[in-house]
Amino acid sequence: MSDTVRPATTERARREDIGDRKRALAQLFDRSAPTYERVGVEHFADLGRRLVAYAELTGGQRVLDVGCGTGAVLVPAARAVGERGEAIGVDISAGMVARAREELTRHGLHHARALVGDAETVALEDAPVGPGSFDAVLAGISLFFFPRPRTAVARYHRLLKPGGRIAVSWWGRPDPRWDRVFAASAPYGRGPSSHALPDDSPFRSIETFHAVLSTAGFTDVETTEEDCVTRFANREQWWSWVWSTAGRQFWETVPEESRAAAEAAVNAELAGLESPDGGLYSTSKVRFTLARRER
Repeated sequence: MSDTVRPATTERARREDIGDRKRALAQLFDRSAPTYERVGVEHFADLGRRLVAYAELTGGQRVLDVGCGTGAVLVPAARAVGERGEAIGVDISAGMVARAREELTRHGLHHARALVGDAETVALEDAPVGPGSFDAVLAGISLFFFPRPRTAVARYHRLLKPGGRIAVSWWGRPDPRWDRVFAASAPYGRGPSSHALPDDSPFRSIETFHAVLSTAGFTDVETTEEDCVTRFANREQWWSWVWSTAGRQFWETVPEESRAAAEAAVNAELAGLESPDGGLYSTSKVRFTLARRER
C-alpha cells in the first residue's frame, strides 16, 4: 500500500514546494518594488531596450512580456508595436506590476497592460491567452528565477503564432573582479543568493538552454553575448542598489548581530575596486537568446 501512496504524496509535496517558492519570489520583489530602478543606477532599463531591439518587433504585433517587473521590457516593447499592436506584461509580484502600470501611464502607452499573474503558466483572467495568440514572447532577466523554466518555455511555444519569436535575456559570467566582494559576504548569510542557479538549471550554459528551447519545439536558436556595464557613484549607491534588487534576498538572511561585520568585510573589498573619484563599475556578460516557432 505504501508503494501506491508514495507517488501521490511526492507529487503533492513537489507542488507545495513550487507554490512556496513562487510565493517567496512574489514577496521578495514586493519588498524591492518601492526602490527598484529608483536609486540612480542605469541597469535594467538599458537591458530591456536591448532585448526589444534584438526581438525586432514591428507595428501591430501582439507581444507578451513574462516577468515584466517595473516595465523595463514592456515599455519599449509597447512603443515598438505601436497603437495598432498590444503589449501585455505579467508578473507574480503585485508591487512590481503597480510600478509597471505607473510607467505605462506616464508614457501614455494605453495599448499596453501589466497584470498580476504567474508568468510561468500565463493563465490570465483579464486577457485572452490561447494557442497562437502572440507574435512574440519576451523574458528580460527573469526566466532563470522561475521554478520550472522548461515548463514555461513549452507554454510560450504554444502561445506563439507559427513563425513567432521568443527573446530571452539572461546572465553570463559576472565580473570576475567582484568575486572577492561576494566571497567576503558569503560567511555571514544563511541563505543562497537569489541568482544562485540550481544544479539542474538550463541557464548554466548556452548549450543547455539551447537544448531546452529545441526540445520545446523552437528552431533557429541563437545567442549573442554582450557586456553589461553598471556604474555606481560610490559605495553608498551600490548598497542602495543591492537592497533595491533581488540581491537583497541574501542580505536579509544575515543576522542582525552580524550585519556590521558583514558590511565591513564587503566595504573592505569594495575599497579595492574604487576609481580615484570613489566610483565603482561592474562589467558582466549578458546573453540575448532568440528562437522561433516553426511556421
